[in-house]
Amino acid sequence: MLHTSSKNKAAILLVAVAGAALAALGCSREPRQPNVLLLSIDTLRADHLGCYGGTRVATPGIDRLAHDGALFENAACPMPMTRPSLATVHTSLHPREHGVVNNGVALAAESVTLAETLATAGYQTAAFTPARLLDAASGLAQGFATYAAPEAHHLPADRVAPGALDWLAARDPEKPFFVWLHLFDPHLPYGPPAQYAPGAGATEISWKSLVATANAHDGDVPAATLARALELYAGEVAYVDHWVGAVTAKLATLGILDDTILVFTADHGECFDHGIFFEHSDCLYEGAVQVPLVIRYPRKIAAGTRVATQVEHMDVAPTILALAGMAPPAEFRGRALLPAPPPATSDLVPGAFALIEHPHYQERNAAERSRKRDRIRSVAGMPTREVVTDRRSNALRGTRWKLITDGSASEVYDLPADRREQHDLATVKPELTTDLRRVLEEKRSSHPLRLREGGDVDPRLRETLKALGYVQ
Repeated sequence: MLHTSSKNKAAILLVAVAGAALAALGCSREPRQPNVLLLSIDTLRADHLGCYGGTRVATPGIDRLAHDGALFENAACPMPMTRPSLATVHTSLHPREHGVVNNGVALAAESVTLAETLATAGYQTAAFTPARLLDAASGLAQGFATYAAPEAHHLPADRVAPGALDWLAARDPEKPFFVWLHLFDPHLPYGPPAQYAPGAGATEISWKSLVATANAHDGDVPAATLARALELYAGEVAYVDHWVGAVTAKLATLGILDDTILVFTADHGECFDHGIFFEHSDCLYEGAVQVPLVIRYPRKIAAGTRVATQVEHMDVAPTILALAGMAPPAEFRGRALLPAPPPATSDLVPGAFALIEHPHYQERNAAERSRKRDRIRSVAGMPTREVVTDRRSNALRGTRWKLITDGSASEVYDLPADRREQHDLATVKPELTTDLRRVLEEKRSSHPLRLREGGDVDPRLRETLKALGYVQ
């Protein structure tokens, strides 16, 4: 169920606390529960990280985490949009179930979150977020005793991460903590600090500047602008990697690095192809939906562990609780990923796939997104796609097969052989396409859609969504 009464919610959390207490009594080698640090990055493509085979930019901080812990090779977000994906990380529910199906919807107060579960178990809790989009009104503050969110549309990492580092230094060392730190930098506008933006050209590329460039070139964004955007995006990735290293170094300086479950992921990636550029929320291709997932906790995870199983954002919270010796709340839908779950018995069963959905837009926002895409008709001569707002697009991602469908047309890709999704097999393998569509419907049925009623987006949030290029 999505919604829970306050009384039932308290009971669920008390069950989790009881499990934690029993686990602590049964583990004489660990005097108290481990700390937890969840480090998430906005709009971060997995293929830009060295540990995922990326070569465009050096990412030593993130690569070190992967070297020291477990890297999940096939992790997917449930919806390539910030609020929906992060709500899934915190509730272990698909967006269809928790109801946050676009950036204008808040997480319901009745939802049971990871922070609430850990706070009830005696954890000190604090969150440091970089954007108004993630302020307390988003619903994601539930369970956090400290919740830092700016009034600005978004802040760079050097205005967010130091607050988390200061909090770690000032915390009560006798109690475990749960800290969530989210960094926004790879999101448009791309404009890293000068030392992370080598080469000539613009020092920042925003939606506004892209539209101006297109207006000056008959609706086309030239290839040189696309190339510079990719350079600046890579610079943003290098910049957040620096802060990942700084957070890890802080934990080491405090002498608590190995006592901390450190989870690293992204809410979603970014698209620069398939007719979708400088964008993610309307993209169901790998650039937007594959996310990095790395977990470091040497007390229980061997260095260099690699997990090939298909996993999802809703598996993150149960995995954290399992590593901490706690039972998950009954409402959590994900599974603990360590030890690694066995591979599915078949390539064509629901458990072998992650379900990914296009955001569910309000009618006015859908129309605005269609107009927004019309402002840029092509990029480097490649036509941009019409934004699909009148049909619901879905994707099914497994370790091999990937399906993208809008209910009528379908695309099928063999990911190991075609990571860039260049060769659509839907018509070549019609029986496979039919089977994948059947599995997709089974996955959707297992996550029943529960939309929250609500009016128009709050005016302050609308201002932020406009500044970030989501609406006109």
